[in-house]
Amino acid sequence: TPKPRSSLSGVDYLEVTDEQRPIIVGERTNVIGSKKFKELIVAGAFDDASEIARAQVRRAAQVIDICLANPDRDELEDMRHFLEVVVKKVRVPLMIDSTDEKVIAMALTYCQGKAIINSVNLEDGEERFEKVVPLAKAFGAALVVGCIDEVGMAVTRDRKLAVAERSYELLTQKYGMRPEDLYFDPLVFPCASGDAQYTGSGVETIEGVRLIKQRFPQCRTVLGISNVSFGLPTAGREVLNSVFLYHCVQAGLDMALVNSEKLERYPSLPEEERRLSEDLLYNRGTDPVTPFAAHFRERKPARAQVSSLPLNERLQRYIIEGTRDGLTADLDLAMKEMSPLDIINGPLMKGMDEVGRLFGANELIVAEVLQSAESMKAAVSHLEPHMSQTQTASRGKIVLATVKGDVHDIGKNLVEIILANNGFQVVNLGIKVPPEQLVQAVREHRPDILGLSGLLVKSAHQMVATAEDLKRAGVETPILVGGAALSRNFVDRNIAPAYGGGTVAYAQDAMNGLELAKQIVEPGAHAKLRDDLAARRLKLAQEAKERPAPAAPVRRSRSTEVPVLDAVPPAPDFARHVLTNTPLDHIWKFINPVMLYGRHLGQRTSSRALGTPAEAELAKTEEGRKALALKEAVEELKTLLRGGVMQARSVFQFFKAASDGDRVLLFDGTTGEQVTSFDFPRQDKDNGLCLADYVKPLHNGKPVDALSLFVTTAGSGIRELADGFKAKGEFLKMHAVQALALETAEGYAELLHTQLRSMWGFPDRADMTMLERFRAEYTGKRYSFGYPACPRLEDQTKLFAALKPEEIGVQLTDGCMMEPEASVSAIVFHHPNATYFSVT
Repeated sequence: TPKPRSSLSGVDYLEVTDEQRPIIVGERTNVIGSKKFKELIVAGAFDDASEIARAQVRRAAQVIDICLANPDRDELEDMRHFLEVVVKKVRVPLMIDSTDEKVIAMALTYCQGKAIINSVNLEDGEERFEKVVPLAKAFGAALVVGCIDEVGMAVTRDRKLAVAERSYELLTQKYGMRPEDLYFDPLVFPCASGDAQYTGSGVETIEGVRLIKQRFPQCRTVLGISNVSFGLPTAGREVLNSVFLYHCVQAGLDMALVNSEKLERYPSLPEEERRLSEDLLYNRGTDPVTPFAAHFRERKPARAQVSSLPLNERLQRYIIEGTRDGLTADLDLAMKEMSPLDIINGPLMKGMDEVGRLFGANELIVAEVLQSAESMKAAVSHLEPHMSQTQTASRGKIVLATVKGDVHDIGKNLVEIILANNGFQVVNLGIKVPPEQLVQAVREHRPDILGLSGLLVKSAHQMVATAEDLKRAGVETPILVGGAALSRNFVDRNIAPAYGGGTVAYAQDAMNGLELAKQIVEPGAHAKLRDDLAARRLKLAQEAKERPAPAAPVRRSRSTEVPVLDAVPPAPDFARHVLTNTPLDHIWKFINPVMLYGRHLGQRTSSRALGTPAEAELAKTEEGRKALALKEAVEELKTLLRGGVMQARSVFQFFKAASDGDRVLLFDGTTGEQVTSFDFPRQDKDNGLCLADYVKPLHNGKPVDALSLFVTTAGSGIRELADGFKAKGEFLKMHAVQALALETAEGYAELLHTQLRSMWGFPDRADMTMLERFRAEYTGKRYSFGYPACPRLEDQTKLFAALKPEEIGVQLTDGCMMEPEASVSAIVFHHPNATYFSVT
């Protein structure tokens, strides 16, 4: 029989085990213990109040304690309003903290999974058990059981155990609760309050935990840690809490209510501070309180709290830390001394400059930069009503565009947000912008800079044509170019010469683009940039002259390294399949977290642990906690998208196939008629590879092999959704929803390819991991047009003619790119020797 397990759940499941002690319960969403939370609830600012819960989860809280018991307000209604918001913000289990059984009953209906009720006790005999236990059983909730009886609160270890024993017997025998759903609270008292009855109570609680755990190993223990340090200097409270928590965990504590944002790490505490704390907790010596208080009155907290900083520094910190907690009040304060424009150009812009520096030093990730931009946007929006229409805080004007034929705009939108919140006025022309529209925009807006974006190789060549057209039209505005297919050398050798004497600079990412933009609008820095670019390009031109001319291409024969298969797997059918109901959660399991969190959102290191058993370790480091917070933000978006906002669709079909030299011929599997053909390039070397090598040649003039074509998409409506987030200043959501859509299409391609292998008769082995799939360690490969093995994007027209993906909402642009952007097309080969390669 399996051993009974203690578990809780919100959207996410949490198992409470001895190996993972202590489970951290965030205590700040409590009107009794948090002044800030209480004020927000009184003001009706439930959304802002819920941000306190999110902040605790970001700082490693695994459960959130929620208490709305304000005697001056309607607890039931406050709890209802708060839960309606908070369940959309956090996925962790909830601890419902109330003495009113009506509030508990209502609150449990909002909990997504197995909640925990805080609490029951024997203060009024069994009355509380009779009212609350039926609710716990009806909703499957766990129970916190306080060590209180008719005599009062248990202070000594023996009294704590005695009350726990009586409670256990009643709850398990009479009321039918499972032992693993009981969480005993031995109670914490201030150990330095001067109240004689609580002197030495610290060690009594530690030992009380130990006795209860020994007596009831199937049950769990929980404590509210902060009460132990009540009345002590602030800096000392955090240290004492940490030491107390450490010793309680050593004694067997399973769960701790703490302020997870201020939890000091026990191993990092100085030895002297540990000793002072332990003397106080264990009541050593005649007066352990005085030396403890004296030490910490002299010591300031290691890090200044924002509220204690000078006003201008506080304003900078809001931007640097990406927070809005207290921002508007400080902006109002600042307007008494400075004009709104001076506030923007002064401390706020300094904050954004520091964000840029930290990003450049790899101390911030993309998601954090966007959060800083959100704070900047909120600050400017608050100040704008106090500014005249003639006042603008602008470093310069920039026109941005994705070039003709290209539908990709996630990178350009990120650039827009970064520039707009660093003092630039941005005109975003959108996607598929032809040169004549750019020329018109230059004449209309008279920008200081043009920004051109494009993703694929074809877009890079379109930039060359665009630069030529701009030059012919007499445009001399400095140009910034960026995109995945670009390189500095391509820009220097192709785009810059096409533009003539105008400035053309390559931006490798959004923050590099910002730095270049700052240089261009400052005359001295612009002149130096032009000189640097000219010197680099002169050197490249000299190297090109000295380089020997390339040899004429040689007609190459089929690679002997790829065997012609004797037998090929038969296609399961040749019907055209349209899928419109694949659950998003099935697809999301196939998303590569390194691509979503690393490439798009900037969390490169810790992203590899997300979605793996190693994720549990992330809460132990600052970077790991950032990764978990980012995952939480994405999971919140998924909740929105599950409601029908995102629609994943796909179409696929198997075709009979044959190779003829470097050409692959496709035939209708039913009629035998040729559907289309692809001429694939071959590597220009001995035994160079070509995709045609992976298909058997015609046999007696007939095809004997097969391959598959597919298109997946998850992009319908995503651009409009992202624009909505952008308009509200929710830049992280704007960027993340576009990134999630792109990777959903990619994940769908991975899932569909997995299913195709099974249909084809060579399924993945049962123990194949997702990491192995992401590394393509399976039989066969899929290839997309525009990429290294088949770079001709024009071949998309043939795939579209054969597969007709317009039915699932995917169109081809004039430049042969798919719209919506979050779409993937592929040609799938089964050959076991198939590998990825480049023909260039």
